[in-house]
Amino acid sequence: MRSLIIRSLFLITGFCAVITITGCLKGEFDAPPTGFPEITSDKILTFDKLFEKLKTTSVTPILEEKYLEALVVADDKSGNFYKNLIIKDINGELGLSVSIDDYNLNANYPVGQKIYIFLKDLTIGYYEGLPTLGIKEGTTVGRIPAGIYKSMIFKGQSGLPVTPLKVNISDLNSKHFNRLIELEGMQFKTATASTTFADPNPADPQSVNHTLVNCANKEIVLRNSGFADFAGLVVPSGNGNIVCVYSYYRNAAQLFIRDTTDIKFKAARCGGGGPTGSQVSIQNLRAQYTGTAQTLTSNFVKGIVISDSSNKNINGQNMVVQDGEYGILLRFKSAINVPLGSEVKVGLTGGELSEYNKLLQVQNLENSSVELVSSNNIITPKVLTVSQIDIAKHESTLIKVENATLTGGSKFADKLKVKDASGEIDLFTLTAATFSGTAIPTGTVTVVAIVSEFTSGKQLTIRNAGDVTGGGPCDTSVTTADCDGDGVANGQDCSPSNAAIYPGGSCDDGNEATVNDQYDTQCVCKGSAPGAGINENFSSQMNNVDITLQGWANVAVKGNRKWQGKLFSGNTYAQATAFGTTAPAEMETWLISPVVNTATASMLSFESAKAFWVHDGLSVWVTSNYTGDPATTSWTKLTAKVAVTTDPDNTFIPSGNIDLKSYGANVRVGFKYEGTQALNTSTYRIDNVKVN
Repeated sequence: MRSLIIRSLFLITGFCAVITITGCLKGEFDAPPTGFPEITSDKILTFDKLFEKLKTTSVTPILEEKYLEALVVADDKSGNFYKNLIIKDINGELGLSVSIDDYNLNANYPVGQKIYIFLKDLTIGYYEGLPTLGIKEGTTVGRIPAGIYKSMIFKGQSGLPVTPLKVNISDLNSKHFNRLIELEGMQFKTATASTTFADPNPADPQSVNHTLVNCANKEIVLRNSGFADFAGLVVPSGNGNIVCVYSYYRNAAQLFIRDTTDIKFKAARCGGGGPTGSQVSIQNLRAQYTGTAQTLTSNFVKGIVISDSSNKNINGQNMVVQDGEYGILLRFKSAINVPLGSEVKVGLTGGELSEYNKLLQVQNLENSSVELVSSNNIITPKVLTVSQIDIAKHESTLIKVENATLTGGSKFADKLKVKDASGEIDLFTLTAATFSGTAIPTGTVTVVAIVSEFTSGKQLTIRNAGDVTGGGPCDTSVTTADCDGDGVANGQDCSPSNAAIYPGGSCDDGNEATVNDQYDTQCVCKGSAPGAGINENFSSQMNNVDITLQGWANVAVKGNRKWQGKLFSGNTYAQATAFGTTAPAEMETWLISPVVNTATASMLSFESAKAFWVHDGLSVWVTSNYTGDPATTSWTKLTAKVAVTTDPDNTFIPSGNIDLKSYGANVRVGFKYEGTQALNTSTYRIDNVKVN
């Protein structure tokens, strides 16, 4: 007879915790009996019996004082599963998602752990189409609270084998939901050297859906979280087997891996793709060019990427690769993002070997022709003087010029030259480069750069600002320099060493009745007349730092979190969220605009976006008598369109125009976010706030 012997002392201790905690849960959980017996077979509710309670139109509370016996097949160790465990019937084939409001569940319930779940007062239902066990939250299945689940889930034997079910992609159906399955002969439909599992941007990680396809062109989506520890890794380009959890969300099936060891794509791709033919050295490839463009019909090159697409000082379709003493520019049909230091193979079939403004390149390459070989490689730059730089020998290779100075401007985007004792050469920086507005160092510097060529002659391009080292502090007495990098030369800057203070820069003159205050040529802060309106896009704010804007108030009424500046894909916006373990139990924060004179500027508009929606946390208010404390101010709620659950994540929704005239002569607009760490954790963003 199957049984788990849980001794009475353990049970009494565990269920005392249940009684204590559940008394605070508004009666959703009843206290189990204090003298609970051993878990024997008659106390087990089978998966089959539990699934009989599943209903498509409602959720079902479980009333039996019984246990579910299960095996953990997927946990949250890698971060690709969020606040849930995937379990299966230890004696059958059904799978279930268990929703738990806590992190690091793998520490107690790792893959291969046998568990028993006390079912009484839990709820089973479909969460967005997926069979899920949790608590009842209105008409849906909610997460089991962090304070209670350990007293309801008991551990049995650990280290049990977890064997995926081998299945054909065409045979997948609802009976496979929450099952660990294995698909054979699969590959990523798109698998270039720049295709990563997800977007791990620390400021705003983004989950990504990839299409997997087999050799019969059957497709299915693989979803990867931006918070997964493998989010930034490049996907494998071959074909093979994948072990994954078959899941469902709203109206579509999808797969989740536990970590990258679940993917073994080492065989050749079906349908082609990737480099073919034999390797040709970059030296020999360059030698093939005789002055006339030619189409390449075979072979591939192999080398180290020396360009840095992340800092944008190169066209998005271009990549520079070096092999030994030789390099070449490769241009693809669409933008490609291969990290600096990647070793790659690039198929040349169909490419055109030609010159563009005197620079030799292979253009018209397929993005799918790139195969990643390895990462984090280093090319040691050749040390040369300016006069030793020879286009015929050094074009598209990495060099270093020592004991040099930068002349011709104060920022990298200016028409700079690198000058040493032997001569000078142009240093070219795109205005789109992330460092184009950065102030250059003065004095003696060392420059690492790629040798390039343009119609006007040879030139150097750096990958990032770190390619220029040495130098000394900027001399503020040099009138043409811009020592603080604020875009104003020292000679026209009333405060050349402080980037926040310059003629025309924003400030606060202390008079609440004026808006859009600015520094004059003597660094005196002067306010404009009321009614200048608002046009705020938050571009001056720092990423992950509390919003600080002249004339605006950023106030935490409950908890200590405020609205913060956030940066993603070059756009800065204001964001508030109660998500995360550091969030306060209750959160209320206000971002309040400067005073607006509605006689001359009264039409309000803004954009809002949401992510990870679980509640409507954003509302917009107006007042004509702000006291300095949102809690004591009399507010009127505005009827404005804000992002809601049906809107796509991370998509800004226009508010429409809201006329403020009827609310007073001088008003302020307040953006209020409310949430709780335990349940109400939606993220909200606002941008492009205007009153005109």
